[in-house]
Amino acid sequence: MSLQHPEVVRLDLPARYTYLHILSDCIADMLRQIDGIEDHEMLTYNMQLAAHEACTNIVGHAYSGAQSGNERIVISLALFPHPRRLQIELRDTGKSFDPDVVPAPTLDQAQVHGYGLFLMRNLMDSVTYTAQPGDNYWCLVKHL
Repeated sequence: MSLQHPEVVRLDLPARYTYLHILSDCIADMLRQIDGIEDHEMLTYNMQLAAHEACTNIVGHAYSGAQSGNERIVISLALFPHPRRLQIELRDTGKSFDPDVVPAPTLDQAQVHGYGLFLMRNLMDSVTYTAQPGDNYWCLVKHL
């Protein structure tokens, strides 16, 4: 497929783990439209994993697992033709945090938690997080 303009998909999901498959399906469908990607299956998996890690952190940490019905994750997926990339933007209104104080996992020792931010940064070309009162913003970019 040859894109001339960005293609954008927007989702507004309840902040619950059960809805994350919708995000995964959108990532896979968008990447399927691009010809000439090396190891398409691995790229799709890696991007889905990075997005899931971000959303899992939003559900578990920003919203602390609360389920009042008001917790949302607003998602924008944009496929850009030049330079060819997929950009995933995530917004939530939960608690913010400082990613610079999150310690890197100790890779020579097994641990149950603490790999999310590490995985996102290693699977994507760019990961940014910005927090403002009532608005947390993630931007994950992968060049294709």
